[in-house]
Amino acid sequence: MSLDTKNIGLRGIVVADTKISLVDGENGRLLYRGYAIEDLAGRATFEEIVYLLIHSTLPSAGQLEETRSFMAKERSLPSPVLSYLNLRKRDADPMDVLQGAVSLLSDHDPDLRVEGRQALVRSSLRLIARTASVVSAWHHKREGREPLHAPVDLTHAEAFLYGLWGRRPTAEETRLMDTLLVLHAEHTFNASTFAVREVASTKANLYVSVAAGVGALSGPLHGGANARVMEMLVKIGDKDAVEPWVRGRIDAGQRVMGFGHAVYRTEDPRAGVLREVAERTLAGRPEQKWFALAMEVDRVTRTLLRELKGLSLYPNVDFYSGGILSALGLANESFPAFFAVSRVSGWCAHFVEEELSEAQPKGVIYRPEANYVGRYCGPSGCSFVPLEQRGLGCPCGKDFEGCNEQQCLDSH
Repeated sequence: MSLDTKNIGLRGIVVADTKISLVDGENGRLLYRGYAIEDLAGRATFEEIVYLLIHSTLPSAGQLEETRSFMAKERSLPSPVLSYLNLRKRDADPMDVLQGAVSLLSDHDPDLRVEGRQALVRSSLRLIARTASVVSAWHHKREGREPLHAPVDLTHAEAFLYGLWGRRPTAEETRLMDTLLVLHAEHTFNASTFAVREVASTKANLYVSVAAGVGALSGPLHGGANARVMEMLVKIGDKDAVEPWVRGRIDAGQRVMGFGHAVYRTEDPRAGVLREVAERTLAGRPEQKWFALAMEVDRVTRTLLRELKGLSLYPNVDFYSGGILSALGLANESFPAFFAVSRVSGWCAHFVEEELSEAQPKGVIYRPEANYVGRYCGPSGCSFVPLEQRGLGCPCGKDFEGCNEQQCLDSH
């Protein structure tokens, strides 16, 4: 691509090979290491997916038990990390807190400076386990309560729910959490994963790279989208208000949160799975009203976009997750942090792939180009003017705002 051709957001630009996941936006497919997400969600446990993403194959019974056991033994947070949580203001953004905690956790990883794949896998499993512990601990710390420590015989999904609730979840609740974790675990080169891989390409360590991913995920256009969907539903309030609210958004050229996707041109396959999970899980619970309201927003938005704009847009994975996360006891501002509890598995898998050059030429740093559109005062640039001689204009005599290459070249 020539430097005078811009591609906003790097859309459609292939920057690397990966064996980890495939997003087929045209046909609405998502594959983890070749397995369709619809086949994995609701059937696989999170630990199975962690193993699959990092090792490229589903685990045997023995390999799964070894992974579960290691993660369970490593999930406890070191005391300096708990002390760090005490130092944060209670109204601090959970993603800011998590980003700081991830960086601090690097001080407590015995494998941090050990070379080789096995050490890197251990570090990855340790970080995945402890990320969930940070989020559940902050859930209590921000309310002035002490964190809850899950027994080591619990799975990752069970332990995370125990850390939130202080009780062992039921089999159905555990299955729901495993499904949520599996659905959010990986999604190829999204903004946060690209941030992880870009930092990893410089040979920075796992924790620095994942901290960059947390920062990217914290943005409202990425991990914060599910919280904005929930805010939208609260603002709408009830079914009677859906059509005028949606019509007003469309007429004003504004987005309906949770609709459309940067990649998918049909329905996000994760959204279909999550819709079924939400309907089953929220039945009979107070949060069921949010699911019913979301369904109405879905119906009305699709209809009006087709009638008024001739567009076919579909809900994405964020659209139905808000009601479920609310039912689990998480506050809106903690929704992106839950996203990170799952997505850290994908980030670690991508770090391993980048670090070990499984699909990349060795030693390649991500380095895109940019078009310079700033001031330009001739072939050698603008002339430096000593402080005492400076006015408000360009050295060529033109006002800065009117200074461009041709004007300046003509004046010299």
